[in-house]
Amino acid sequence: MNSLFLIAVIFIFIVAIAALVYLIKSLVDMWREYAATKNETVLLLFILNIVGFFLSGSLISMIVAIIFYWNRSKKMRNLGIILLIAGPILFILLIIGSFTLYDAPMMDWEQMEYEMNL
Repeated sequence: MNSLFLIAVIFIFIVAIAALVYLIKSLVDMWREYAATKNETVLLLFILNIVGFFLSGSLISMIVAIIFYWNRSKKMRNLGIILLIAGPILFILLIIGSFTLYDAPMMDWEQMEYEMNL
């Protein structure tokens, strides 16, 4: 059972690294697009991508990158959508798996009543 948990953790790290690479590639592509066309919308998306990464982790940045790639590259758009969906689902599965792995109850009311002397 511990090996399955370790495999899940490694898979989550792989997805996280893939998302980081996707965000860096989107930043590079946005900058190249802005340098070539001087399109202010692309510059706005570039700035939103950087600010969003520092404000919310990768959630806002992934959404901005998907918006950028929407009409430009179908492959990158689909990859971004898959990474955006896979990250939270894997995290939730990791949390649920950790509770079942260590056989920890979510909430033990009798123990809480005993500790609080109710």
